[in-house]
Order: sequence, then C-alpha cells, then structure tokens
Amino acid sequence: MRTNENLQNNFSAESMAAIKYYAYAITAEEEGRRQIAKLFRAMAEAQKIHAINTLKAISALDESESNLSATIDSKTYDYTQRYPSLIEQSNLDENPAVSSLFQMAVKTLKAHIRLLNDALKNFKRVKDYDYWVCSMCGLVEMGGMPVFCKACGAPREKFIQVTNKKVI
Repeated sequence: MRTNENLQNNFSAESMAAIKYYAYAITAEEEGRRQIAKLFRAMAEAQKIHAINTLKAISALDESESNLSATIDSKTYDYTQRYPSLIEQSNLDENPAVSSLFQMAVKTLKAHIRLLNDALKNFKRVKDYDYWVCSMCGLVEMGGMPVFCKACGAPREKFIQVTNKKVI
C-alpha cells in the first residue's frame, strides 16, 4: 500500500512543480528573458505530463460526467470549508494581504461551481461556449469577452481565452 501513498505524493509534487515553473516563466517573460521563459514553460509541460501519468496510474480519471461531479464536490468543499478556515487563520495571524487573496479565491469559486453545475445539468446537450479566465484572480466567465472582471475589476485585456487546443 506504500506505493499508493507514493503515487499520491508524486502527483502533488509534480503538479506543484508544474505550476511553479509556469510562474517562473511569467517572471522571466516580465524580465524580457524570452528564452528562459520558454525553457520554464517546457519544464512545466514536462511536469504536467508526469502528473497526468501519475493520475492515470492512481486510476483517478473517470468519464467526464463523473469528473464534473467530483470537481463540483471538490470546489464546494473548498468554498464552504477549506477557504473559510484559511481566511480565519490569516485573520488570526493578522495578515490581511493573505486574507484578501483567499477571499478573492472564494469569489471565483462561486462562479466556478455555477459553471460546473450548468455543464453537468446540460451534459447531454452539445453547446459551444467560449470561456475567458481573468489572469489577475482566476475568475472564469462564459460567453463573449468580458468588459471587466466581476471579481477583481481587472480590465478586459487581462482575460485569456480558453481554447480546445491540445496541450498534451
């Protein structure tokens, strides 16, 4: 059974490394170091592949309808349990910047849960929507490009359109 624990730990480590390398790529890009940014993006993609392969080994991937339900459950837990406790602790620690960060995540989670529930409810109906992600706070919007972010107020230029371009 130690192997299952190792798989879980490996999935977490590979996932965190991928996100960290994406963040490093953004920093390098902001510094004008395009080649370094490209290298970090390549490393992030490699870590993402490792994480997905580990997830497959854990047999944690299911059919899309089940994956939607599992994601709704996970996001609902985050919204109702995890983030409120994180906010409470950051307030107790008198760290308003971290508290604000977590509060912003809660705002975006409401919208995410709504989108996921709509997708599950309309699972059998095929509709094509555009999705836009605010690069400042992570809010996901469906439809046309937003004028501004409803969660953080960022202008439309900060939104990233999500496509079905195959990444892996």
